[in-house]
Amino acid sequence: NTHLNNFNMAATMSWFRLAVCLLLVNKCLPVNGDENAKAENVTSAISQLETQLDGVTEELEKLDTLQKEKLELKNEIKANITIERKKKDKAVPLPRSMEELQVALKNAAEDLEPGIVIAYSMLVIMAAIPIYFGSIRSVTISSEENMEIETMSKNDAAMFPVYASCGLFGLYLLFKFVGKEYVNLILGGYFFLLGAISLATSLRPFALLVCPKSMLEEPFHIKLTQRVKNKPTDKTKSDSETPEKKEKESETEDKEAAKFDGFHEEVLIDIKFDNVDIACMIMSAAVGAWYMATKNWIATNLFGLSFSYHGISLLALPTFTIGAVLLTGLFLYDIFWVFGTDVMVTVAQSFDAPIKLLFPRDLLTKGFYANQHAMLGLGDIVLPGVVISMLCRFDHYKKYTSKPYFRTTLVAYVLGLVLTIVVMHTFKSAQPALLYLVPAVLLTPLFVSLVRGDTKALISYDEEKLKENKEKSSKKED
Repeated sequence: NTHLNNFNMAATMSWFRLAVCLLLVNKCLPVNGDENAKAENVTSAISQLETQLDGVTEELEKLDTLQKEKLELKNEIKANITIERKKKDKAVPLPRSMEELQVALKNAAEDLEPGIVIAYSMLVIMAAIPIYFGSIRSVTISSEENMEIETMSKNDAAMFPVYASCGLFGLYLLFKFVGKEYVNLILGGYFFLLGAISLATSLRPFALLVCPKSMLEEPFHIKLTQRVKNKPTDKTKSDSETPEKKEKESETEDKEAAKFDGFHEEVLIDIKFDNVDIACMIMSAAVGAWYMATKNWIATNLFGLSFSYHGISLLALPTFTIGAVLLTGLFLYDIFWVFGTDVMVTVAQSFDAPIKLLFPRDLLTKGFYANQHAMLGLGDIVLPGVVISMLCRFDHYKKYTSKPYFRTTLVAYVLGLVLTIVVMHTFKSAQPALLYLVPAVLLTPLFVSLVRGDTKALISYDEEKLKENKEKSSKKED
C-alpha cells in the first residue's frame, strides 16, 4: 500500500507541474508595451515553455514508468497471495505419531474461520434434512396401495458400483476430449427439466396451505394412447387358467370398448394436474431459469434438496442385506476413484449441474455474491439415506414408537459426515465421504440390534415378502 501511494503521489505532482508551466507562460505575456518588447517577451516565453514542456515530457515518461511498475507490483502481490493460498491448501501428509497428529489438528484449528465453520455446519444440516423427511415419507408411501415405489434387487445393488464407474469414467472422457462447456450445456438442459418437475412436486404440499380450494376444482387430464395390434390368444392356456386368474387378467370395459378391427388402445402418457400444479411448475421453472442464468448456489441447493428428498422417499431397499451389498460396493468404488485416480475430483470440479449441495465459505465477506463454496455430492446423501429410510420402515414394522434404528443411524450418519469434514480440512485433500459414512450407517443398526436382541429380525426383514403375504391374506378374505 505504501508503494502504491507513492506512485499516486508522483502522478499527481507531474500534472501539478504541467499546470504551473502553463501559468508561468501566461504570466510572461505583457499586457501593454511596444511591439519589440512584446516580441522579445513572446520569444522568451516560448523558450521557457519549450524548456518546461521538455520537463513535463520527462515527468510523463516517469509517470508511465511508474504506472507500469505499479501494475507489475499488483501482479506480484496477486501471485504471492496465490502462492500463500496454495501453501495453505497444500495436502498435509498423514501423521506417523500422535505428536504429528496434534500439530496437524492445531494448524487446522488455526485455519478455521467463522465463514468456514458456518459453511461446514450448513452442509451437515442440509444433508440431514432430506434424509429425515424422505425417510418419514417413505413409510407413508409404502403403506399406500396406489403409490408406486421403485425397489432395488440384490443383483441391481451388486452391479450398481459397476454402472456408476462406467458413467463416471464416461463423463471424465467427455470432459477431457469434448470440453466441459458442451457437456454442461447438454446436461444443464436435462437437469433443468428434471429439477423443475422435482421441485414443483416438493412445493405442492406448501402451496396447498395457502392456495384456495377453487384452484383444485378443475383438474386437467392429458392422456396419450397408441393403437396397438392385439396379440393372438392361446385358447389352451386360457382354458387351463383358474377363474380368479382370468378375472385378474381380463381387461376393463373401457379397453374392451376401445378394441376394434383387431387393435386396442395402449396408454403411453396419463397425467392429471390442477391449477396448484401449474403454479408450482411456474415457480420451479423460474428457479430453473435463475440457475441456468447465474448458477447461483441457492438455486443449486433448491434442486439438490428436492432430488435428495424424492430419491430417498421413492427408492426402496427391501432388505438390510441389499443395503449392505450396495453400500459395501460403493465404499470400494469411492475409495478407488478418489485415492487411486484423479477421475472423481476432475468430474466433480468440471460437472456444473445441481447434483450437489453448496454453501459459501466467504458468505460473511461477500454476502449473496460469495463464490468460494464448500461442496457435498448428492450421492453421499441419497445412497446412505435409502438405507436409513429402510431402517425407518423397519421401526414402523416392529411398531417401535421411539424409532431406535432410524434415529441412532441418522445420528451416526451426521457424526460420520462431521468426521469426513474434519479429516478433509485437517489434511487439505479430497476425501471419499462413503469411507466414513458406510461403516457408520451399516455398523450402527447391527450394534443396536445386538443390544435389543433384534439381529435375526433385522437380517430376515424383507418388504417384498411382507407385501406378498399381505396380498395373499387379502385374497383369502375376499
